[in-house]
Amino acid sequence: MAEEFTYKLEASLNPTTARVGTTVTLTATVSDVVGGEVNAVQASIPEYGWWGSLRNQGEGTWRANETVPYGAPPGRVNLRVYAVSKEGKRGPQTTVPITLA
Repeated sequence: MAEEFTYKLEASLNPTTARVGTTVTLTATVSDVVGGEVNAVQASIPEYGWWGSLRNQGEGTWRANETVPYGAPPGRVNLRVYAVSKEGKRGPQTTVPITLA
């Protein structure tokens, strides 16, 4: 049986409160990887139809900058962040809250 793809994932947003037109930076750090090699780190807010990929910064750090789009509804939402292995296995996700003002 194949080994499960797992890791330690820490993610943060800056700023944590944003409004339309604000650029938000998502930083993720992946460590203690077991069962594969990280090929990509992805983020999503499925209820709003948004998916994105983070860029590898080296040494287990991944980053993305996104601008809050026009029409984004105010409120608190959870950004889901997870890694994908070179074999295409999706690992466990973590969530990061963001408040849209």
